[in-house]
Amino acid sequence: MRRELTGLLIGGLFVLGDMSTALAGPPMTNVEGVGGCALNPLAYVANPIGKDETGLFGSSVVSKPNVGAWHISLSESDINWEAAGFNLSFFNRLEIGYSHEWVDVDVLNESVDKNNFSAKLNLLPEGSFGMPYLPAVSVGVIHKDTNFNDLVVADLLDDDSGEDYYVVATKTLTILPIPVILNAGVLSTKGYVRGVLGFGEDRDEAFFCNIETVPVANVIIGWEYAEGTYVDSDPVDFSTHSMWEAHVAWMINDFTLILSYADTGNENLYSNPTASAFGKGWVISAQYAF
Repeated sequence: MRRELTGLLIGGLFVLGDMSTALAGPPMTNVEGVGGCALNPLAYVANPIGKDETGLFGSSVVSKPNVGAWHISLSESDINWEAAGFNLSFFNRLEIGYSHEWVDVDVLNESVDKNNFSAKLNLLPEGSFGMPYLPAVSVGVIHKDTNFNDLVVADLLDDDSGEDYYVVATKTLTILPIPVILNAGVLSTKGYVRGVLGFGEDRDEAFFCNIETVPVANVIIGWEYAEGTYVDSDPVDFSTHSMWEAHVAWMINDFTLILSYADTGNENLYSNPTASAFGKGWVISAQYAF
């Protein structure tokens, strides 16, 4: 599967030559199948139905799907992290999504599988109540499950599944020389390393944020951050390091190609039994909005 996904992403480079006008862009289908960027959700729903447009099979209610695939190469810890997912929206207010992650950990000689089922509700569209500076505000939930405990001799954490909850606000600024998207929110989670390695007894809240700019037509340059979390202390501390990534995206028609550099913290996979960080690496993603 890893080879097929990598081939899909690289193959996107050749598709670009036949396309022109930029119609795609954020929110993307992120690694966990939520409309956002690589790590964080945005308050906007993915691939909404535009004015004078129709959705799935001509519907005015259900949007056409947005699909995305990701390849993350963390060479310091010999991890290749793949993900593929999709989103649909209803009435341009409710987004549902799904993604599957394959985390190929060299030390395990096996791939960890993780499923993500998500729902996002847009409570306030941007500019509600005639207030142009009011951001869009959404709440969401992500149900996650992992098979990590099936691959190790002793369970690190007893729970194989859990839910993340979040609230997020997003605002696009058009009064600046270039368009800028600002995004910030709070995530409540019990997931250890985003739930890949299991779920703890304690729930922790983490701040996250993004800034996205469009310096020239068809190009997005952005940065995002996700605060670290602490979800259990028995028998040892289970804390996940903060993460950030910087990216450039090329939008051509309904296709978007993303290149990113991610930092999950100094790699300690082999020196710490509760690895909170996997080091740094490159990320590539292909997205398509039908």
